[in-house]
Amino acid sequence: QNINTGGGCGGLGLERVLVGTFLALYIIVYGQMQAAVPWLVLKPLRQSPPNKFVEIVWGFVNSLPTAVLFITVLFSAPFVNSYFEEKLSTMIAGIAVFALIFAVNSSIHSYLVVRYADGNKVAQSVGFYYMSNAIGRLLGTLVSGALYSSLGWDDYHNAAIGNNVNVGIAWCFFAGTISSLLAMFITFIIRDNDAGLMCGPMTCVASTVE
Repeated sequence: QNINTGGGCGGLGLERVLVGTFLALYIIVYGQMQAAVPWLVLKPLRQSPPNKFVEIVWGFVNSLPTAVLFITVLFSAPFVNSYFEEKLSTMIAGIAVFALIFAVNSSIHSYLVVRYADGNKVAQSVGFYYMSNAIGRLLGTLVSGALYSSLGWDDYHNAAIGNNVNVGIAWCFFAGTISSLLAMFITFIIRDNDAGLMCGPMTCVASTVE
């Protein structure tokens, strides 16, 4: 709740224990989904073992929840008019969907980093992957904090910087969308075009090998 005029967090006003519980559940669901991805998602779609094209598809899908949340938070009535229950349910649902899709991407990454590693440098490649992962999380925390604080302003009410959390969190979702799309486009560089891409019974990219 934004108790102080021109200041305060302006958010949902949830207790710290409740927020911590939500984060804990997020991690548990994310981890379980990541472990179940090969047989729950990829095998039914005939995308196991995954390749370059599988990651491109799921990299694009990964950008959709954050893009939808960006638009929703900025322009939808529950957020503009601060309807507590609608805001809370939208945020939980959106982040939960993102967690499930991101778990698919993470599972694919974990497989591909081993597949693309040189035979005698697997440990080095895996170590570099997790080091990059940790640095990415650190930079993501810093950048999202900067965006949330510096862009969360409201011209219409002459409020102080950081007063309108809708704007701040929306641009965090926007940055996440751009990051997912950037990672997807970088994946095109990988030389792994032989296996093609299946989307269930449909051939999306024809394989060049039997």
